[in-house]
Amino acid sequence: MPVAELLWNLLVHKMFELSHTRIKQLCHALARLQQPNRRCVSLFFFNKDEVALLRQTALNQEFRKARPEINHKGRAVFQDFDICFPAPRAGVFDQLATQLETGLIRASVSLPNPPLAEPLNLLDFAIQRYPVGARGIGIHRDGVRYRQIVVIITLDGTSRLFTCADRQGKAKRRINDCPGRLVLLSAEGFAGRSGEDARPLHGVDSVNGGRLSLGLRTASKPN
Repeated sequence: MPVAELLWNLLVHKMFELSHTRIKQLCHALARLQQPNRRCVSLFFFNKDEVALLRQTALNQEFRKARPEINHKGRAVFQDFDICFPAPRAGVFDQLATQLETGLIRASVSLPNPPLAEPLNLLDFAIQRYPVGARGIGIHRDGVRYRQIVVIITLDGTSRLFTCADRQGKAKRRINDCPGRLVLLSAEGFAGRSGEDARPLHGVDSVNGGRLSLGLRTASKPN
């Protein structure tokens, strides 16, 4: 193996390591997310080399146009982006998912009231690519089948990820999801929450510079 390739492989192997500092960051994030009125948190977590590698690997995947609209219980949500789903949990993506699964559980059990009651299996993995000027995705909640926590990692672009109080977009609040940040959304079962109260309404708009993002979730098994 050429020296340059060997050094690159060693560098990649060192990425996404679970340091003591990162575990502390995740502890703080979960403690914040446990607060009664909190349904999302954002924290700076990834270094520029990790973001660059994730971005390049994501762009190398095959995408298709997402369905322009999805309906659930009479509620229509527009979708204006390209998607890779299911995205392959392999290579650097597997390193990332393993880091988060392990780190979040370790952080949870260190808290006085652990908010994660069962293991995370981030096997529901999607990559979304929004072109410049896209409408984004309409206001929605993640489905009840997604358990405990939803992970969003933005890798490129300029857009607005937001939460809001209702489906008309009242009280929109921007979530800081700039590249390098880790966004965690509360989901069914997090800290004992259930139903719509567990899952924040959110969406994406103002896609002025495009957007490339990863979404990782634990899906319950169908009955």
